[in-house]
Amino acid sequence: MRVKNLLLLLILVLPLSGQADPLFGKGMAGDRNLPRAFGIGIDYFNMDQPYQIDSLSFMTPPTFPLPPITDPSSIKVNNEVEHVDLKLDLWLFPFLNVFGIYGSIDGRTTVDLSSVGIPLLNSVALTYDGDVYGGGVVLVVGGDKWFASLTGTYTDTDLSGGFNSSVSATAIQPRFGVRATETTEVWIGGYFIDAEESHSGTINLDLGVAGPGFPIPIGFAVDLSQQEDFNLSLGLHSMFSEHWEATVEIGGGDRNTALANLTYRF
Repeated sequence: MRVKNLLLLLILVLPLSGQADPLFGKGMAGDRNLPRAFGIGIDYFNMDQPYQIDSLSFMTPPTFPLPPITDPSSIKVNNEVEHVDLKLDLWLFPFLNVFGIYGSIDGRTTVDLSSVGIPLLNSVALTYDGDVYGGGVVLVVGGDKWFASLTGTYTDTDLSGGFNSSVSATAIQPRFGVRATETTEVWIGGYFIDAEESHSGTINLDLGVAGPGFPIPIGFAVDLSQQEDFNLSLGLHSMFSEHWEATVEIGGGDRNTALANLTYRF
């Protein structure tokens, strides 16, 4: 259904996009060169960051009680995720771009339980994949040689995997940059990310309690979120023809991010 909605959006917007300017308010930009209104592109995004545990519980048979977890903050959690998506965007005004995305996501969240003292359960690797979809807006101001922008993005997922999983995220990206040439821009910016991740399911462990070859089912439920809210990033954008543009952005710190985009503009 979401793919059909994106195709419907594409059909509705294309007749309006056969012009080399935003749909409205061209006069606001004076004599500056403006991008073509409509773009269709491909995003690749990779992120590696520490997580914190908001809640964690285990459900075990009465014959095998687990020790209570008194300090979830002592448990180290790391999350790695990458996704590739199709991005449709439209410049409504010279200062306002709106976009939608739909693609695939692969993730791995590793929970280190060695500090908890649960026998044979030193770590749990939660892997998942599925569809990612969302949208957002970009606000831009600037002069002849500089610009500033603020991007807001919300994404949600339909996931599959060995556990019941859900992942959603809201990202705010401020950027401040300069126009190095007529077609190239560089900037410093960052990511404010609010991520929510939940997993539940059952792990079967052969603990020897019921005899060899008889694993004990251990149910669990865990809610996770980002440990650090912000990381810095550096980026470059190039309009290397009338229709083609590319963006590369790398972020570092407690959270590592990498973004690459290639877009064709109508």
